[in-house]
Amino acid sequence: MDDRAKNIFRLIVEEYLEHGTPVGSKTLQSAGVELSPATIRNVMARLEEEELLFAPHISAGRQPTEKGLRLFVDNLMTVNALPLNQRKAIESQLASSAKSISGIFEGTSSLLSGLSSCVGMVIAPKTNKPVKQIQFLALEPHRVLTVLILQDGQVENRIIHTDKPIPQFELDRLTNYLNEQIAGKTLPEFEGQLKAETIQKELQLKGLTQNLIDKGIIHPLSSLEEGHIFIQGQAKLFEDPTAQQKLDEIRRLMTFLDEKKNMLQIMSAIENGEGVQIFIGSENPILQHPGWSTIIKGYHDQNGRVIGATGIIGPTRLNYGQIVQIVDYTTLFMERILGIHVQ
Repeated sequence: MDDRAKNIFRLIVEEYLEHGTPVGSKTLQSAGVELSPATIRNVMARLEEEELLFAPHISAGRQPTEKGLRLFVDNLMTVNALPLNQRKAIESQLASSAKSISGIFEGTSSLLSGLSSCVGMVIAPKTNKPVKQIQFLALEPHRVLTVLILQDGQVENRIIHTDKPIPQFELDRLTNYLNEQIAGKTLPEFEGQLKAETIQKELQLKGLTQNLIDKGIIHPLSSLEEGHIFIQGQAKLFEDPTAQQKLDEIRRLMTFLDEKKNMLQIMSAIENGEGVQIFIGSENPILQHPGWSTIIKGYHDQNGRVIGATGIIGPTRLNYGQIVQIVDYTTLFMERILGIHVQ
């Protein structure tokens, strides 16, 4: 792409991202392109042949394709540092939500939604902390409440559904045995050790207690390893100027967001990436829809392992340069509050 075509292409994308309508030759002349309308249209036609632009209607101007947006984001987008007053506002809002860990995550997702006018999300860190104690409580004939107390004081509850009623004395027996083994271990360490040791101690665990372990009564606790999803601002999707034309798409996206497992899958897509990552339209390995973009940044533990992420989901017509900086700075400040030191 020569400089003339590059300049026209950049202006078209910037005008489209700001106003959301196809861009024609008159608009480009008004933006400072000192070329005839015919010359501008010829350049636009070449860009269309290269699949960087398309015309939504025969008589309309041009707007970027998904390929064109990727080219713009990677090579032509201007990314300016956040102004001091905006950084201070982010710090103030997040600091005010720091009364609890869940409050930090909820506050961060809400903040991202408000600043971007999109859906804000936080994938909370995976639970990979040492366990202090585990307790089981019979609720109903086929339901057991599992309470997991971590050494940092956090408490996680899970409801386990069983094939048949389990008397409380058997649950107490199981609780006593597991607590002898679990103290100071993470869930993966505990489950691995439990599998090996129950073979050796089978004679001590005859009856229902052994059966409960064999059937994996603690297996549902493995879901704690997946993390939690905090999502705010779904209503923002209906504020987009084109919302009325894509109500079905919005409903499908909202249904998708309600499924925790869907969002957790995105973690595998960002584990090997650095910094803020941008998935435009169908590039997103999870959403795979041309109408939505995801801007997301993972955060890490001291060993460099990705344990969570923050970001936004919105229409492909976004102010990418600004939102990248918002996501980046918000994530860094949230890490600071959480005491997560990125290496």
